[in-house]
Amino acid sequence: MTTSIGTGQRRRPVWQLGFVIPCLLAVVGLADIGLRFMSIDPFTFRAWEALLRNRPPGAAFEPNRDYDNARSYGDLAALGNFPALRQYRVERFTTDALGFRNPPRILNEEISAILAGDSFVVGSGVNDDETLSSRLTTSMGCVVYNAGSDAGRVVPDEILSVARRLNLRSRLVIRLYTDGAAVPVPPTRREIAAVRLIGRLPADVRAVAGKVRGFLTVSPLQSLSGRAWKAIDNGRILPNKYADNVVRATLVNGDTMLFQATRVDNFHRRRDLSLGYWRWLREDLSKAGFDLFVVLVPGKYEVYRPFLVDPQPLSPGAGDYLNRLERALRAMDVPVLNLTPFLSGEAARSLQRGKYLYWLDDNHWNAQGTALAAAAIRAQWPLTATACNTTRSPAVQTP
Repeated sequence: MTTSIGTGQRRRPVWQLGFVIPCLLAVVGLADIGLRFMSIDPFTFRAWEALLRNRPPGAAFEPNRDYDNARSYGDLAALGNFPALRQYRVERFTTDALGFRNPPRILNEEISAILAGDSFVVGSGVNDDETLSSRLTTSMGCVVYNAGSDAGRVVPDEILSVARRLNLRSRLVIRLYTDGAAVPVPPTRREIAAVRLIGRLPADVRAVAGKVRGFLTVSPLQSLSGRAWKAIDNGRILPNKYADNVVRATLVNGDTMLFQATRVDNFHRRRDLSLGYWRWLREDLSKAGFDLFVVLVPGKYEVYRPFLVDPQPLSPGAGDYLNRLERALRAMDVPVLNLTPFLSGEAARSLQRGKYLYWLDDNHWNAQGTALAAAAIRAQWPLTATACNTTRSPAVQTP
């Protein structure tokens, strides 16, 4: 009798674990599947994550979407898990039928220029009417199409694929390149073939492919659990293992500004120029009848480093990548505008008033920085006045 009871006592914990663990896994699995049918918006802190989920191949974001968040905050505050340093702001983000950040009506208007590049073109952290393309459209009287995406590399086939679906008035491509981004290189033949194949797919097929990919790869439950873990792994309850992703620095006025650690390290090393991409981009666009205008954007650290308390000293040859790239592009007869002197000069003046051109908790421009960049581009606008007036003229169609 004693032996029988002892055996039952030994087996009961094994039986309990063998039953509880599979049940727990089943519940988590069902919850994960169920949440994938829901909108991911409540689990995101900005539009970028929400609108990437169901984007079709070849698009920057999910088409025909409106995203509103009254408490959006910066990517660096999230990356370093610094909730106390968040700058909360309202974010309104709208995409057109092609999946780019534009008002839907823009597809019925004549386009004078296509603005291509990374998140600085998209306008991360600002509202729809504060993006660079919106500022240029308003100030110039000609429509500038926002073709920005999360891709660091811009290839002519992608631009031409978009251009074929636009009502073009002028053939100008403005290519923004942000210092700190990966140095672009020409794509391989396989990558070019993939871009062309995607461009030939019907819109309905691409839309379904985007939704299937989003359902399979994006887990709201994973996002929710990650946020819950960050609430514990915050430097008070548990050590903040995310803190090393971000550099916390103090400005001369005493304010704290965040910088992405990898971009700071990148600025402090000498990078070799690679011009193959720029030659290829200009030549391919030229063959299609497009003009190229390059705009170079300094990173946040480059602009605000002179105003930091005890900034890290520069080693010989570091910190001048954009200046060297600007000179090389001019030598190639590529029209180029380096925004560094414009932003650096205004950053010094604004700092005295306690204002900034970049968000304190984000890599990107705020509305003031975007407006300044638009004014600088407008001053060197490569189109003639006739090309930018509001008088309608026959649209130029892309072959």
